[in-house]
Amino acid sequence: MMAQVIQMMSMQQQSMLASQQRMQETIVNSQQQMHAFMVQLATFQSEMFAQKSKANQKKQRANPPKFLGKQDEDLELWIFQIEEHFAAYATERESDDSRFVNMVIPFLGPDVMSWYREFKASVGETPRTWSLFKEHIRARFRDSDFEYKLLTKMYELQVTGSQQEYTSKFMLLLSQATAEIPEFVKRWLYQQNLRPDTSSYICQNIPTSLQDTIEHAQRFEDARKPSRTRPSTGPP
Repeated sequence: MMAQVIQMMSMQQQSMLASQQRMQETIVNSQQQMHAFMVQLATFQSEMFAQKSKANQKKQRANPPKFLGKQDEDLELWIFQIEEHFAAYATERESDDSRFVNMVIPFLGPDVMSWYREFKASVGETPRTWSLFKEHIRARFRDSDFEYKLLTKMYELQVTGSQQEYTSKFMLLLSQATAEIPEFVKRWLYQQNLRPDTSSYICQNIPTSLQDTIEHAQRFEDARKPSRTRPSTGPP
């Protein structure tokens, strides 16, 4: 009788061990399947991100800004965006023919297209170069006192944040100027609204260019920033 009991207990133990082994195998298989699923999911997400990024880049290349000729539009910004968008076509942009302008035509609004038709007729057989196109579109759609207003904005620009922010705003305005501005005028416009101590420091260093002025101003502003002191590690 005792032998039978021992045999039954041994069989139950073996059965339990077999069940535990099967359970462990099931867990391992589940973990492997989950790992494989996560790898597939990560790959899928990566591919989707790449496709979306590629689609966005393609869309961006295919949809440069349109100029509609409205009063509140920034013509100079549009010209800059077009040149940046077609940066790979620098040869065509600088050429003495109409190739670059022909590339830009689809990105003109209806009213501007009407103007372009008149412009094309007025120049006749003369090549519609990019420089000629810019000259005429500015004469038609830009304020007659644009340069005056631009200089006024530069003159009235104030330092309201960091020195770098002021410099960025000033250079953005300066980039829109089409008339030649003497270097000393640029320096004066940039410097005259700086903080008094910053302006005084610049005068002491006698800069010879706008770039020198900007560097002196930034150097002074960086020096005035409080240095970060390291926390003491010694006894109080």
